[in-house]
Amino acid sequence: MINGRLDDTDFRILELLQQDGRMDAAQVASLVHKSPTPVRQRIRKLQEDGYIKTFAAILDREKIGRPVLVVTHVQLEKQTTPLLNEFEQWVLAMAEVQCCLHVSGEWNFILHITAATPQAYFQFLMEKINSLPNVAHTDSCFVMKECKSGGPLVL
Repeated sequence: MINGRLDDTDFRILELLQQDGRMDAAQVASLVHKSPTPVRQRIRKLQEDGYIKTFAAILDREKIGRPVLVVTHVQLEKQTTPLLNEFEQWVLAMAEVQCCLHVSGEWNFILHITAATPQAYFQFLMEKINSLPNVAHTDSCFVMKECKSGGPLVL
């Protein structure tokens, strides 16, 4: 990082870590043609400055018994800032919700929800989402095939 701006080495480090977050500093260093200590410092700085949010394992939903993925659109009755924030807080506490997007247009939120079965999703929708105050309408789209998910960002 030069003068608070990312340089070519920083971008290459970010690209490599997006491909494999388990790569250690020595492996990254060899691929960016730098020594491990400065690369380790760069990675730590990228984390501290928020360029790297976290490191996580991406699990296979089918193998862990949650093969059903549903994209759920949610429309609220009222869209005041406190009510929008309240809905976001409820959703943050729901482990079944993998992604929550606050969007413009006809719907207020798009949720990605995982479940073991379509029936389990239906029960979750009825008991957890539709029972929330201020939820006016929901629409569910069952994902038939996940073609791409969590791809790396273009740098």
